[in-house]
Amino acid sequence: MEPSRKRRKLHYRRYLCDYNEPLPRTTRYRMAKIDPLDDDDDESSHSDWSEDDQVSNNKERSIDDYRDKDIAPCSSLDFNASLDYHTSSDATGATVDSEQSHDEHANCDGVVGASMDSENGHDVENSDEEEGSLNDEPEQQALYDHTTSESDSTGVSLDIGHIVEDCDEAEVSLDDEHEQQSLDDYTNSGSEGLGFEHHSSSHTDDYDGGDDTTSDSEQMVNDDMMRSPLYQGALVTLGQTILLLMAFAVIVGLTQDGLQTLLQILSLILPQDSHLPATKYLFKKLFKTGKYDFHVYCPKCCCVLENNACKRCHQDFDKNELMKNGNFFFTLPLIDQLKHSLETSNLGESLNYRKTRPTNPDTISDIMDGKLYKQMCKDSNLKKDYSFSLTFNSDGVPIFKSSSFSIWPLLCHINELPPNIRKKTMFLTGLWFGPKKPSISTFFRPFINEMKTLSSVGFEWCSNAKIVKSYVYAIICSCDSVARAMLQNIKQFNGKFGCNWCLHPGERVEKGKGHVQVYPFHEEVTERSHTDMIKYQRNVGTGENFGVKGPTPLSSLPFFDIVSGFIVDSMHCIDLGVMRQLSTLWFDSSFHKEPWYIGTRANEIDRKIEQFQPPSNITRMPRSILTRAYWKASEWRAFLLFYAPIVLKSVLPRRFFEHFLLLCQAVYALQTTCITQLELFYASQHLNEFVLNFETLYGRPHMTYNVHILLHLSDSVRNWGPLWCYSAYSFEGCNGFLLKLYNGTQSVPLQIVTSFLLLKEVESMGKVLMQNAHPRVQQLFDTVVDGFNATKHVRRVNGTVFFGHGCSRALDLYEKDAVEQFLENPVKDQAIFYHKAVYNSQIFLSINYRRKLKRDNTLVRRSDGSVCQIVGFAKVESHTGCEHALCLVRKCVSKPRLFLQGYFGESRCQIKHVMSISSEFAELTVLDLSQLSDKFVVYRQENSCLVCLLPNSLERD
Repeated sequence: MEPSRKRRKLHYRRYLCDYNEPLPRTTRYRMAKIDPLDDDDDESSHSDWSEDDQVSNNKERSIDDYRDKDIAPCSSLDFNASLDYHTSSDATGATVDSEQSHDEHANCDGVVGASMDSENGHDVENSDEEEGSLNDEPEQQALYDHTTSESDSTGVSLDIGHIVEDCDEAEVSLDDEHEQQSLDDYTNSGSEGLGFEHHSSSHTDDYDGGDDTTSDSEQMVNDDMMRSPLYQGALVTLGQTILLLMAFAVIVGLTQDGLQTLLQILSLILPQDSHLPATKYLFKKLFKTGKYDFHVYCPKCCCVLENNACKRCHQDFDKNELMKNGNFFFTLPLIDQLKHSLETSNLGESLNYRKTRPTNPDTISDIMDGKLYKQMCKDSNLKKDYSFSLTFNSDGVPIFKSSSFSIWPLLCHINELPPNIRKKTMFLTGLWFGPKKPSISTFFRPFINEMKTLSSVGFEWCSNAKIVKSYVYAIICSCDSVARAMLQNIKQFNGKFGCNWCLHPGERVEKGKGHVQVYPFHEEVTERSHTDMIKYQRNVGTGENFGVKGPTPLSSLPFFDIVSGFIVDSMHCIDLGVMRQLSTLWFDSSFHKEPWYIGTRANEIDRKIEQFQPPSNITRMPRSILTRAYWKASEWRAFLLFYAPIVLKSVLPRRFFEHFLLLCQAVYALQTTCITQLELFYASQHLNEFVLNFETLYGRPHMTYNVHILLHLSDSVRNWGPLWCYSAYSFEGCNGFLLKLYNGTQSVPLQIVTSFLLLKEVESMGKVLMQNAHPRVQQLFDTVVDGFNATKHVRRVNGTVFFGHGCSRALDLYEKDAVEQFLENPVKDQAIFYHKAVYNSQIFLSINYRRKLKRDNTLVRRSDGSVCQIVGFAKVESHTGCEHALCLVRKCVSKPRLFLQGYFGESRCQIKHVMSISSEFAELTVLDLSQLSDKFVVYRQENSCLVCLLPNSLERD
């Protein structure tokens, strides 16, 4: 030990010479206890430590007391969570020693930090020469930091044994048999605590078998303390405070330094009797995330390695090197997520939606009304109570602007949940990360194997103190054309037989300086079937296989139709596909000689677009047509359904405009909340007419794949319900949310996985700790978790939420007469009036709202079809003490009139959702907010007003 102590002494002297700042507390303590430089320094260091960090009435443990046991004093702040010390790295990949890590949590709430020696007797330290990344290769190849660095957003670290550093040479030993944990030991194990904390068996055994005594100064946090006030007189408990802070840190992407600083600020502000952990280390120990698995695959054949060997190509690999190159992916067991959500988030009760929802045999209003869904209920256990189905999605999401690395999340949601809950409840079942597209047979194999178990055996969970069993089926896949071809393992749309639903061969035609694959309209085309696809997969290489390249693992997915299970996604096919293609034809100067070109009138169109006032349901305001290259999918959808039918009426030549109306009316009908069989028939007829005449109007080179698959759009609705049920908008929104769960460029997939699971844990813990919480605390928690802006003044009355302070005044004669006539009971003279309300997740405003907005949430349609203007909202009270939330409106004096209709060939197309109304409104009437069914996109003119009815209020951008 003596030579090692000499090196430490020199190291401390160098530290003092090179750094003009106070020594870390643990360093001063070590110098005072073990190796003082001189008597003066010893006294000063020890005195400083005693004044700042001494804990009264508790004996302090020396580091040497733990040196023989190879453990450090641990705090029991978690619910049975163990304390593991490990090395970590900062945001730049620089190795941070365990001694420095202990400084962050030593002596907090009475905890005395201690550094832990490695097996060779050397202390893990950080010197000037040792700072830097674990490898010196370029940043794109620094993926090895996934296994060694600490997550910026969640503090996750993946340890491969003990990283032993010498004081003189910064050499990292990863191949020592006695120090390195085999990757196979944690490939199929889950995370515990906040990190991927898988340590060597020797260390775990020593810890479990050692003396588990802790310092008397350690602060214990139990259930009673979690439910006790943060300090005397506080509105919030300790547990609620911790949940709020962690939810905030994850949602806003707070870094480790940011979290540490926030806790330090709070420790200075809060009273001394507060038990809030003052360090990020103790704070994060209070949380545990769900399980996830880690898979390393062969770089040649993409086969998951078993015992460092590939069973397909029979080659041995170094897993550490493969992880460094990014040859790995994560999977999250779906059964654990489902069970956790069903039991803690009350989703089990919401599964009754398919039985309680209103149904009509002649209409299609959800997935449960689809033909294939009904057939599947007859052939499987899906008809049983508590059984449900899934829609899954996978798509590439770039994460860096300066590299080709991207993530491929595997997401799914439950189809039987109510629509407003369905889109918000996403499950992450896998995450692929790297510069290349994933291997479907490798990436999807764990998901398929788990679905086989869930569909045949099911899983049990507790519902209302009763054990129930659920069978789960993955029946719908929603993705774009590129991912769909990969999953089906057929040729892409730019190859022969590239259609996913029929055997249209396509053809190559000249376009510009090259050739493109087009799909001219054919009267009769053979549809693909699941049976034929399986046959073509088996006969690859022996004959004509109609574009099938080989077998796909999705063929073995139980009750999943490899053809009909894939739907035509409206987001990619229509909004980002056909509509954007049409705008290019109309406004791109390269077509200035064509009869459909209207680019010279772009400024006129922009002036009209600026006059639109969309409701809050449409998240993006209309922008200039000149900026269409930057439009998002939701902007193209709004342009197709609302703006273009009005602004292009007198601009686009008539035959092209009436042809466009066929697409507009058909897409609108297929996206409505409820579709009748007659409307479905007309929508299919309009789409056939649109595709048939597209070549005549625009030419064969523009008969793209997106135009062709419009012919299969109505089949998706017939099989699986309206387009909004399974569109990719909700999945794309979740992908955008995943991009907020990491910081920097290191450990990106690990940060995303652990942050996602951590947020799920926060939400489930909130169900328990937020019970009987103060209304302000509960509202703030919901605000932070949902990601919405906080509102201070809110009043809830019978399912209606009023915003603002409100104005208390007496009802005038007209108002009181209208209210009593509606309620059929006398009411008190005093009432509270509001100008903003939310009902059924929709925002409504009165015409007297003080803020002048570019949006219009005042015009609504009643359930009887009439149009009304909201004057105000009132909370009235009857003489019996019952409170009522009412809406004061003025009814439009005239009935809405159709504004657009066209005749294209033999097809008559009426744009029923675009109407003209009068600007005059009748006397005041009173309604219940449940009678307000729909809102409008408003286009105001001098003497009249044009309104566009939204197809549904369920789909979000």
